[in-house]
Amino acid sequence: MKKGFFIFFYFLYFSSFSQTKEENQSTHTQCDCFIQGIVLDNATKEPIVGAVVLVKEQNKGTSTDTKGRYRIANLCQGTYTIIGRIVGYQEKTYTIKLEHGAEQDIKLSEDELHLANIDIKAEKIDNLTQTKNVLENAALDQTRGQSLGEALKQISGVTTLQTGSSIAKPVIHGMHSNRVLIMNNGIRQEGQQWGSEHAPEIDPFVAKKITVLKGAAGVRYGSDAIAGVIMLEPEPLPDSTKFGGEVNTVFFTNGNQIVTSGILEGGYRLKKAAVPQSFGYRVQGTFKKGGDISTPNYRLANTGVEEINFSIGANYKRRNWQSEVFFSQFNTQIGVFAGSHIGNVTDLVQAIERGKPLSIYTPEKFTYTIGRPYQDVQHNLLKLKSVHQLQSGKLSLTLGRQYNYRKEVDVLRGDRNLVQVFQLTSYTGELQFEHKPLFKLLTGSIGVNANFQQNVTTGTLKEPRSSTVLIPNFQNLTGGLFLIERVVRNKWEIEGGIRYDFRDLNVYRIPRGQSGIVESNLQNENFTGTFGLNFRPSAQWNFLLNFTSAWRAPTVNELYSDGVHHGAASYERGNENLNAEVATNLSFTTNYITKVFQLELHLYNNYIRNFIFLSPTGRPTLTIRGAFPEFWYTQTNARFRGIDLSGNFQILKSLSLNSKLSYLQAQDISHEQPLIMIPPNRWENTLRYEWKQSGISLTNLYVAKQNRVPTKVIFSEIPTDEIIFNQYGGDFAPPPPAYMLWSAAFTQHLKFNHKNGLDLSLTVSNLFNTAYRDYLNRFRYFTDEIGRNFVLRAKYSF
Repeated sequence: MKKGFFIFFYFLYFSSFSQTKEENQSTHTQCDCFIQGIVLDNATKEPIVGAVVLVKEQNKGTSTDTKGRYRIANLCQGTYTIIGRIVGYQEKTYTIKLEHGAEQDIKLSEDELHLANIDIKAEKIDNLTQTKNVLENAALDQTRGQSLGEALKQISGVTTLQTGSSIAKPVIHGMHSNRVLIMNNGIRQEGQQWGSEHAPEIDPFVAKKITVLKGAAGVRYGSDAIAGVIMLEPEPLPDSTKFGGEVNTVFFTNGNQIVTSGILEGGYRLKKAAVPQSFGYRVQGTFKKGGDISTPNYRLANTGVEEINFSIGANYKRRNWQSEVFFSQFNTQIGVFAGSHIGNVTDLVQAIERGKPLSIYTPEKFTYTIGRPYQDVQHNLLKLKSVHQLQSGKLSLTLGRQYNYRKEVDVLRGDRNLVQVFQLTSYTGELQFEHKPLFKLLTGSIGVNANFQQNVTTGTLKEPRSSTVLIPNFQNLTGGLFLIERVVRNKWEIEGGIRYDFRDLNVYRIPRGQSGIVESNLQNENFTGTFGLNFRPSAQWNFLLNFTSAWRAPTVNELYSDGVHHGAASYERGNENLNAEVATNLSFTTNYITKVFQLELHLYNNYIRNFIFLSPTGRPTLTIRGAFPEFWYTQTNARFRGIDLSGNFQILKSLSLNSKLSYLQAQDISHEQPLIMIPPNRWENTLRYEWKQSGISLTNLYVAKQNRVPTKVIFSEIPTDEIIFNQYGGDFAPPPPAYMLWSAAFTQHLKFNHKNGLDLSLTVSNLFNTAYRDYLNRFRYFTDEIGRNFVLRAKYSF
């Protein structure tokens, strides 16, 4: 490991030294050219503050100062494409032939027919000083067919919390579920995300770009975004008369999984109308079916998955306003490995100690059949959005309705048909105004948003009928008001924001062992704030500093859970006395870019007071559904700090090396021991060779053993003689050993004409069929991870 670090930083030093030497030499010859000018409003001739000017061929850029001026230096002689853009204006492109210096003013016109582009980019203007990573184009295509969680593992600092092979949810800097906010086409995804085995109910094929904001982003998006925000953004709908689409087909050999997804889209523009008008539409659908997956040494029973999803969208634009409608439905049925549901305490202990599941759970014959236990999930999302371009800025109203249905079916226990049903209905609304520059200095937005939820698990809302449910009936109302402003000063950008949130929660339940209905009301409110700096001293360097406060009220499952958590195969108990979490996050990011080397270093320190987490008690619980490991919700003061390091080194013209390193420490300060279920440190290196329209790559992933684990059970009220698992803080098995995986990929692009093309790829993951277990997989107690898997992908665009 130390040798690897030495090689990585050697490349960093060598490339930096070589590039500096090369630049110093060229500066005295022909690379002392520059481009400068002013970015103006084409109608008013007023300078535009904060506009972005890019040199396309050199990947260099800058922003205009308070007088609308820009300057890009250290350019070699040649012909360049200059791009000027800012939200609310049409992009403008110029071609310039440089011999010495050049003056080029850029005149931008207000955008009347391309408001869809504004709608997509508007999410980014509020996060100019926050670290973000983007997954798009070829990198996103190489994840097609995988779940959202698996796709996001391409980004440093992001991993997954898994339950078997089919369920994965994203983890950012050690935090997941209700601390990671997912924005699905501009609507905050509201599902049963409280469950560790509840994967996001989203079809990744809907998105053409996935952006991850690391760190607390609660000022813009709400109090839940303590760890970060994941934004899934589709392509803007067409606004001209055309027809096109694409078809994706993916086949996984492990589990014989087949995935097919297609998109059809078109548009129409009224050219002869007195007022410019256009209409666009898109229809999308996905089908996925997979059977029992295999580890390197055995097959796992009841691990199939089936998925049918679709979405439709349309918009209408007329001069300074547009309206958009979007509807999607996600349907999936997921088999849960039957060997995780044990009949008694003795069998549970033996299953954990055995190392390999019993033969009844490792069949020789492959099947697509999904039996008990399984999950059946449906998620509907309806979005309505209207945008009006005013003289002073842009006013937008976004409304959403979501319905999440989850059915968890357990194995039969005698004559008991054990089924849990969760029905969650959510209504969201946001009104936002993005103003144009004030005093030629300030740009920003002000907005208000609200969310109303109703969950029914048993009976009717206020009259539950059963006490044996994991999540009680509830109504939840939240609202917030935010203000974000930004100042651009030459090479500096300063951004600050403040937000007020409140939460009103009403719960209706029958406590276990009782017959009467108990009503509870909890109210929370708090202010949050953010302050960020973005400094660009040169075209090569960029520095980001962000300081953020955030908070999160305890959720219903953390307060009132009392039962078997089906997919996680555990017994969970809530705590009614939990307080709201309060987080203080400090992060620093630097980017260094040259022709042959790109580096991003991200440092973060997140202190969370009253951090809520699920901790093992060290004893199993025996229920009518079997014996299950027991976990209680509790809270502590916690600290998360770490490093994300990624770099790309262009060794030769066609040969590159990409490296990603994630290091994280999470400490339970109150109990003076590490927190449980924290991602181990990982290092990934990819060597890629490209020629013409082809490419081949080899990837090595090293995941260290998680040595930072709890050493004691933190619940003093549990009798010592009841604790069976007294090591590792009550965990039921030690952390698995470190592991190393290899994968390889081949890609080929075939272009038939300017519109039609075919992209093919063949990927082999776990190339050497290594047997291993991952610390963040809830089924590591019972089984190994998935074995070798060949993946064939084809995308036809037309």
